[in-house]
Amino acid sequence: MRFRLNKLLGAPVGTRQIELLDRNRTWLDDDLQVHYLQGELTFTRTNENIIAEGTIKSEVRVQCGRSLEMFDLPLEVTLDDVVFSLPGFPVTEPDRIIREDGQVDLTITIRELIIMAIPINPISPQFTDTGALAELVGEDDSDWLTIKWAPQDDSGRDDQA
Repeated sequence: MRFRLNKLLGAPVGTRQIELLDRNRTWLDDDLQVHYLQGELTFTRTNENIIAEGTIKSEVRVQCGRSLEMFDLPLEVTLDDVVFSLPGFPVTEPDRIIREDGQVDLTITIRELIIMAIPINPISPQFTDTGALAELVGEDDSDWLTIKWAPQDDSGRDDQA
């Protein structure tokens, strides 16, 4: 996902460029495919850098941690102060440079944000309710789904003293 920022290279500090992101099914690497990418990105010129900010909505196919069925998980990730080094200035991160032709590539950054937003054990919306989960595991084994804590004394003191 490349964006052309030629206008910002010679612009005064504080100049902004707004770009809309609207893509259909996209492969971010060999294993990660998103159903769509939508959002609005703001690129702001600073003294030595260009900062990207914005919010991106997406959806990925993941496996439910309870039922092991595949489902589509909607995600919303935020780009906060992603810094791109201007040509001729010191590079802070190798994958975040502005090329000589004024283009930046956000593919790696967006991929990292989406991977970090996916829960370790995603739960399908149909199994967030313990009733639906009880049907999946059966009534005999469903008592482990609900944790019952012992009542706590409100006085805060130890009665054994």
